[in-house]
Amino acid sequence: MIEQLPEKFGPLLGFQFIGEITDEDCTEVFLPALRRAIKRFGVIRLLIDITDIQSEGFGAMGEDLKEESRVLYIEREAIIGDEDWEMRLADVDHFFIFPNADVRFFRENIRQDAWDWIREGMPQVAGM
Repeated sequence: MIEQLPEKFGPLLGFQFIGEITDEDCTEVFLPALRRAIKRFGVIRLLIDITDIQSEGFGAMGEDLKEESRVLYIEREAIIGDEDWEMRLADVDHFFIFPNADVRFFRENIRQDAWDWIREGMPQVAGM
C-alpha cells in the first residue's frame, strides 16, 4: 500500500510505502499525485518513507515508473529507511530514485533531518 502523508505543502509531497506494493498502488495513488503536483508547480520535492515496505521485487511497476520518470521532474528526494534498504538502493537506477533529483537517504532515527532537508529553501509554513 502507498499512503500520501498529511505533511505536505505545495510542491512538497510525502509518501509512506507499507507492506507489499502493487502495480495498482503505483498507478492509482503514487503517479497520479506526482502528475497533479507537477502540473500545478512544475518542480516538486518528495519524501518517501520505506521503513515498512515488504516488497522485494517491483515487477511491472518498476518499469512503469522508470518510463514515467523520464518526464517527471523531481528537484529533491529524501528517502527514509533502514540500513538494508540503504545498501540495496545504492545499486538501483530507478523506482525510488528519479533522474536529475538531488537524492539523500536518511535512517528512521533521523526522520526529522529528512523533513528539514527536503523543506530547505522553501517558504516557512505554520505547522510544517
